[in-house]
Amino acid sequence: MEKPHLCVAAAMILDDAGAVLCVRRGASRYASTADKWEFPGGKIEPGETPAQAAVREVREELGLDVAPLAEAAVVRHAYPEFTIALHGVLCAPVGGGRPTPALREHTAFDWCPPDGLWRHDFAEADTALLVSLRERFFGSRLRTKTFGRNCRFVQESASTNTDALALAAQGAPEGTLVVAERQTAGRGRLGRVWEAAPGQCLTFSLLARPKAPPEVAATLPLVAGVAVAAALRARGFAAGVKWPNDVLLDDRKVCGILCEAQTSARGIEGIVVGIGVNTGAVPAALAHRAIGLGGVDRLALLADLCAAFETFYARWSEGGLPALRAELDALDCKRGRAIRVRPAGGTIDGIARGIRDDGALLLEQNGRTEAILCGEIAQWD
Repeated sequence: MEKPHLCVAAAMILDDAGAVLCVRRGASRYASTADKWEFPGGKIEPGETPAQAAVREVREELGLDVAPLAEAAVVRHAYPEFTIALHGVLCAPVGGGRPTPALREHTAFDWCPPDGLWRHDFAEADTALLVSLRERFFGSRLRTKTFGRNCRFVQESASTNTDALALAAQGAPEGTLVVAERQTAGRGRLGRVWEAAPGQCLTFSLLARPKAPPEVAATLPLVAGVAVAAALRARGFAAGVKWPNDVLLDDRKVCGILCEAQTSARGIEGIVVGIGVNTGAVPAALAHRAIGLGGVDRLALLADLCAAFETFYARWSEGGLPALRAELDALDCKRGRAIRVRPAGGTIDGIARGIRDDGALLLEQNGRTEAILCGEIAQWD
């Protein structure tokens, strides 16, 4: 009786520096019990090519003596945040030998000749892999001790704030980060919706657990605003803070911030800091009041934002908003300008005179200055 034909596929993904990110291996005619890429994915021995290393992985892990059936193929995929190279090769057992039982414990592969590997666009074909790659590339850029170290990337979320609050309730540590490629029900202040087109925004939430009284904790959105504006300025963008929770570029909104508290009978247990940055293009209908950064490496920007937040948060934790006085005054883009404010119950026109240590907006009217704790700047010159 003729033995069934058996093909074995192996693939490795490498970054631009040549480091192995992950590997996938498997055989036809065997059901998959672990349909996933394996991380970190082995290594390349001295003198090996990636394709040779992939074949060796098959020999070692599947217990098969295999040889390539065709030439190896290399396909490069460029994503907004990174570029990867997929090295794939199709193999067969030498002498038609039988596979070992260990083969059943490994993944099936999408069987195609090497020249068909271009079809493996992981942005569509394997979202779990793409999420893992984002986490890997983000981690290589991160320079913090706490914020972003416990990270969770997801392809889609209703709201990263909702996800982070759920993690907070489960005891997640300070610095926990949730990032979504697409957010379907993002929230802004006053019940507004935060619109985030896939690939055009950086939407994420950080969990802080400050040991601060409620009146000090209420100023955390301004801390986040200072951090975002400072990080963007370090990249050459003339960003500024707009009270109480926005960051502007060319007098248009480039970033929105929403802080939500995790509370218990003991008080505030944690605060989730939700941040949305327009990194690409904005819809034409919003172009009069919103602006994007014009395309950036979102993972590198995310690492910069985590680092900036950690720096300013540490100072704020020690001394409250007064500890950020110099930066807050310098970045306050409405200071000295004629504005219209909407506090509860109406509108007030005046001249913005800065932000007080408790987070209140100082508004001058007819030589008299009033402090506004809650509201928004609706119009300015």
